[in-house]
Amino acid sequence: MKSAKDVRTTPPSKAKEFTFRALAIMLPFVALLLLEFGFRLFPLEARDKYINITPFSLFTRETIDGVDSIVITSRFGYNQRTAFPVKRPDDGIRIVLLGGSAIAGWPHPPAETFGAYLQQALQRAYPDRPVEVINAAGHGFASYRVRRIFDEIVELDPTAIVIWSGNNEFLESREYDTGATGLLDALSDRSQLVSRIRLVIRPAPTKLRGEELHDVAAFFWAKVQQEALKLRGDPQLLSRVEEHYADSIRYMATEAARRNIPVLLCTVPSNLRDWLPTVSHNSLKGARLDEWTQLTERAQRDLLEQDAQAGISVLKQAIEMEPEHAESYFWLGRLYEAAGQKEEALEAYRLAKDLDYNPFRALSSFNRSVRQIAAETEGVFLLDIERILQDESDYAAPGFDMFLDYVHLTKRANLIVTKNAFDVLMDRELLGPGPTGAAVADLTDTDSSYDETRDLSIQRRLFYLFTFNHQYEAGLKQIFRLHGLKTGGPAARDCEELSPDLPRLVRKGCRAFSLALGTHRSKILGQPANTEMADTELRAFYHSYAPSYAAMQRRHEPQHHKKD
Repeated sequence: MKSAKDVRTTPPSKAKEFTFRALAIMLPFVALLLLEFGFRLFPLEARDKYINITPFSLFTRETIDGVDSIVITSRFGYNQRTAFPVKRPDDGIRIVLLGGSAIAGWPHPPAETFGAYLQQALQRAYPDRPVEVINAAGHGFASYRVRRIFDEIVELDPTAIVIWSGNNEFLESREYDTGATGLLDALSDRSQLVSRIRLVIRPAPTKLRGEELHDVAAFFWAKVQQEALKLRGDPQLLSRVEEHYADSIRYMATEAARRNIPVLLCTVPSNLRDWLPTVSHNSLKGARLDEWTQLTERAQRDLLEQDAQAGISVLKQAIEMEPEHAESYFWLGRLYEAAGQKEEALEAYRLAKDLDYNPFRALSSFNRSVRQIAAETEGVFLLDIERILQDESDYAAPGFDMFLDYVHLTKRANLIVTKNAFDVLMDRELLGPGPTGAAVADLTDTDSSYDETRDLSIQRRLFYLFTFNHQYEAGLKQIFRLHGLKTGGPAARDCEELSPDLPRLVRKGCRAFSLALGTHRSKILGQPANTEMADTELRAFYHSYAPSYAAMQRRHEPQHHKKD
């Protein structure tokens, strides 16, 4: 009989050993694959990885005349109490407009907006089909808020969606993770498992309340005070704002494509020619700043004296000294335009907009993202409003010929956009077979005799918009127009002509703006100029213009008091 020590275990074969080791290595990966498969069966709601917004809605659900209906009730919505059935009518056309105040047509009356004109054109084109153009825009909404509304409206069976968003991306103050995004962020878009891991180890740094716009009063105070915004002045934060915008637009485009809902994705136009940047960065000091100032003033003098080429040469020297100064590019655009160099003027105006350190106009990088997403996403059709209005403009770049202010369109521009949106819908047959050829030509005509230049309510609003954005030349012209509207006669020629029936604040603004403009003109022409008096007058006006902002100034005493 053999003893225990005489028993010998047979060593496993090399094949078995390899199999065991392979299984040991593969087991974790198999487990991960099973987890991924399980998470895909029960996926997370597609979340915004940059910020966390609490739930909110533009709509409430009500029964109206026995019909289950959606009613716009949010204070951020337009045309509150507008209702439409939850179920799209049989053979009905339902177009939903998403974005901010620009697509909503603010500040025009509801019947004089892009949406109203589009509905009128579509109803003419399809007289036998019910047509709804639903204005689901949110006042002051950035693309990440528009994304939340999108998630609501895709459940309402829209025939097509129009997305026009990008002017409010800096409106709400917030924090971003400025560390390297790395492989984790890239994989989280493709993996449910990684998405869950990312939520745990890298949650969104900012939580916003859905029912309110965060820190908007501070944003407008920064406008009045002409202060740089942290989100724009910090290159890392700016990069994250651009990424966040692209992510929000891409999400809406791809999700609509997944549901077979056509999207008209719009580039975002803005007033380039007639809107000065709010804040221009300048890092120069001492003698270098003095030299730069002399160059910029000389260039503006050349513009006044109609020597555009000399001004261009001088201003380029100043820009070499400080290439981030936004207003320099604005005046360079004016000089190029005066010299007949339209392409160069357009590029300079765009740089002036993009370098504004307190922006309220969509950056060019946003429009590049829109064009790229439209090009690479099936079922998404580009409506390049930026280029359309540029081509239709009377000048080297769109200005007050197309815009009431910085981003809100004139009636003329709204009709141009309507025609182009209508053409895309027809040419692509996104709503089914429709009229063709010559029959289309008259469909976007409007019977409206509405004249926005005679609308006192709108013209009064524009005065205040020009004022808090420090657009002194536009503000002064607006004051003179208000006089004409008030008296029923021609516009005033100077402040002495102003009607005493105009608000005191308007009359006080006339003195402040005319003094500021006159003093600046005298200074650049080398004439005596009392800049201290002009600055004092402006400060006094802005304190009376916005007492609520003055109260805010007192609460922010360390930051603001010394500036006065």
